[in-house]
Amino acid sequence: MKFAYKLNLIFVLIILNLSNISNAQPIGEFPASTTELTFNAAGKRMTGFIYQAEGKGPHPSVLLLHGYPGNEKNLDVAQALRSNGWNVLFFHYRGAWGSEGEFSFLNAEQDVQTVLQYMSDKNNAAKLRIDSNLISIVGHSMGGHMAMAGIFDNQSVNCAIAYDGANLGVSDVGLIKDPETTVPWKEYSDTLFMLNGWSGDRAEKELKEYGKALNLVRRVNSLNGRPVLLVAADSDHSFNADRTELINTTLSFLNSNCKGK
Repeated sequence: MKFAYKLNLIFVLIILNLSNISNAQPIGEFPASTTELTFNAAGKRMTGFIYQAEGKGPHPSVLLLHGYPGNEKNLDVAQALRSNGWNVLFFHYRGAWGSEGEFSFLNAEQDVQTVLQYMSDKNNAAKLRIDSNLISIVGHSMGGHMAMAGIFDNQSVNCAIAYDGANLGVSDVGLIKDPETTVPWKEYSDTLFMLNGWSGDRAEKELKEYGKALNLVRRVNSLNGRPVLLVAADSDHSFNADRTELINTTLSFLNSNCKGK
């Protein structure tokens, strides 16, 4: 009797499973997905990926930029944006986290432009369901600098958001202007083995030589009225307290100002 009962139970479970399969909703032709990407900057390969929103599109799209060195990637923001109809593209600058080449602040600015050009390319945009007329940038800390430089240097970018954004060339000299911050910052830079060819001395040298070129204030007139959101913070860690507020603020700004009609 027990054996017969078990057989009957297995038979019922099989029937239920077949019923669930027959009633399951088919996956759409354009599901939400993730695609790995490679970008070429001056002959060096940079690693990245895109979170593609569900639907045929084309979709408004965000280029998401990490900070220094990039431990915090804000991918929870990326997932939330995708759930609300935005594509999100993320990458590592040259020399960072396995991307080829050597890291530098100027290289990183150029890398942002390389990826923006990739997103605007007709063939890439069609393949990745990107609306090349609706591209925005979101960056954190050093990535905030890169986001602002990105919109200043590219008139095709619609909007930009900087989370606790830096101005690497502040006062034309950057962080090395203040001796109290220069030493600990150089010591920290010496520990960043994930940034190829980088060191505290290299960072100080770049700011001394190119601080004026990196100063965002010198480029602000090129904004030409495009929407920008600057999110202030006491420290990088202050964003850890309530990620929901950060995500909602980001979505509200992008949907209101950068999504088109």
